[in-house]
Amino acid sequence: MEKYDVVIVGGGIAGLSVARELSKYKVSTLVIEKNEGFGKEMTASNMTLVCQGADSLTFRHGTLHAELNIKSIPLWPKYAEELGIPFKKIGGLGLIRDRIDFFRFMKMYSRAFKSSLKGEESYYIPKGSFEPLQFLDKKTLKDLEPYSNPKIQGALYDPNLAVTDPVKLAVALAENAKANGVEFLLKNEVKKIMREDEYFTIMTNETSVKGSFVVNASGINADRLAEMVKARDFSYIPVKGVLTDFDEDTSEVFKHQAFYLPSLGEPHIKAVVPLIYGGLRVGIHLSFTLRSDKEIPLGAVDHNLGVIKSIAPGYPFEKHIKKTFFGIMPLTNAETGWHDFVVDIPPHVPRWINIVLGPAGVSSSPMLGKKVVELLSTSGLEMEPNPRFSSSAKGGVKG
Repeated sequence: MEKYDVVIVGGGIAGLSVARELSKYKVSTLVIEKNEGFGKEMTASNMTLVCQGADSLTFRHGTLHAELNIKSIPLWPKYAEELGIPFKKIGGLGLIRDRIDFFRFMKMYSRAFKSSLKGEESYYIPKGSFEPLQFLDKKTLKDLEPYSNPKIQGALYDPNLAVTDPVKLAVALAENAKANGVEFLLKNEVKKIMREDEYFTIMTNETSVKGSFVVNASGINADRLAEMVKARDFSYIPVKGVLTDFDEDTSEVFKHQAFYLPSLGEPHIKAVVPLIYGGLRVGIHLSFTLRSDKEIPLGAVDHNLGVIKSIAPGYPFEKHIKKTFFGIMPLTNAETGWHDFVVDIPPHVPRWINIVLGPAGVSSSPMLGKKVVELLSTSGLEMEPNPRFSSSAKGGVKG
């Protein structure tokens, strides 16, 4: 039976960002993924946004969610260059309809990056790593986005927002990790895990391996995996997010990410994002769900169509729908209403790390791997640097 220092379960952004970071060290690492390729589930069903750090109302100060996203901002340009993935700054527009929106955005503006400029703060970002936010009046917004709804009074502009291809990122992380020594088991679903004194035995549908440490990056099934060794110390609610893509003809209609703030009690997100290869992605219709539910909810497509028509009326978007699809994500911390990441070691199960990300997991990936390596190191894993590490090398991993 093969033995590894670290076994990572899950071949999405979370598991692969950890695998790539671990490949910088002389650590024997195995990634187990149940699908044939990488990033096939939660990674493939998101808004493709990165550099999401200025929105301090969403990324609430004091949360791991905020810290990993904000610290990732200055890392993204080099990260994308090393991995050879597309990365494009598009900027974001928080659309202002009335005075209530304006005052809510004023609060956001006053908090954005407030702590990140101080060197001693956990959110510190080096000077020059981001551009400040600014308010745009109605005319300036119309000059930027001629198709925008004339009822919109202005916008809060965040020039830091960018887009990427999350699936290509997942594959690139896997290829670079493989080139630097990480091993992979694809089409292997974990069926059972036994906790021993010095290691875990992980049994899949095809084989069994041992790992001194286990990183649980299994996405929406992270709770089930953790329960195999009584390591579940988190809770989440599965949430289905339905997105609609519009064809490349719509690329000229809107050039920036744009969104409305939700009204009190409104469950859905109203946002549009230009995709990196052209076209628009619009959503998000949200609903609590079961993991087994594979249906698109009634009214979801109409909601998404209504979102884009309210942002850019007058264009026949209904004739340009390319596809509608959904992803299921874990929403944590539901009792307080503030989503946060889970990246920790349960105190009663040492050498086991749970990762539950949810919204903005792609944005946080540059720092996520570093966070997990830090946890492994403080838990006793020897982290001798790998002198042969290459940040841009690619190995032959099918994805």
